[in-house]
Amino acid sequence: MRRIVASLLPLLVAAPLMAQTTLGIRGGLSRATVSDVEGSPDQDPRQGVVAGVDLAFPLASTVELRIGGAYAQKGTSSSVDLASEGFAGVGTATVEADWVQASALARIGTPRDGGMSIGLLLGPWAASLLSCDASLSVDGGEQGSVSQSASCDDATKSIDYGIAAGAGLEMAVSGGLRLGVDLIYSLGLVNIDDTSMEDIKTRHLALQAGIVIPFGG
Repeated sequence: MRRIVASLLPLLVAAPLMAQTTLGIRGGLSRATVSDVEGSPDQDPRQGVVAGVDLAFPLASTVELRIGGAYAQKGTSSSVDLASEGFAGVGTATVEADWVQASALARIGTPRDGGMSIGLLLGPWAASLLSCDASLSVDGGEQGSVSQSASCDDATKSIDYGIAAGAGLEMAVSGGLRLGVDLIYSLGLVNIDDTSMEDIKTRHLALQAGIVIPFGG
């Protein structure tokens, strides 16, 4: 983890010094799950939001480096058979984890001369846990439903990191101002279960849109 941070620091220092730097302000919707665990039931993704800002500067005519920070909602939901616990019925277990995430994505795209550019995104990301909440709800039929929730901060690793890949397009709006739309998939490489009982890794798909503002140069 320290090596990743150390490799990003020179880029953060260099970014404001480069010509044609752009500021991106983006937000959108996301679907999150975790890696499949053997013997676990099918998952339902957590529907969440993502919002962030980024700085991008060119490395070549069609290549740029985008350094950003974002708020991302991750987690999962699945059905749990309570018979093994001595209870009748099926419960729904939900984990909702919120993260602040930094990334350094290379964008390789078509020239922007025609007013529209299509590009591919690839690079590393690292995230710090803000909060984690776990809940269990049980449908008791005629007796009604019961739910219980608790913090899962202590059972979740505070740092996660991985690889992100995606695609996007940018369209000229007026002057140098552009509209950007991206679809990005983030693959976690860390077992975030701090209890070491399972090997659980994050999966996150985000569709986001925003404005890209040029400055400098």
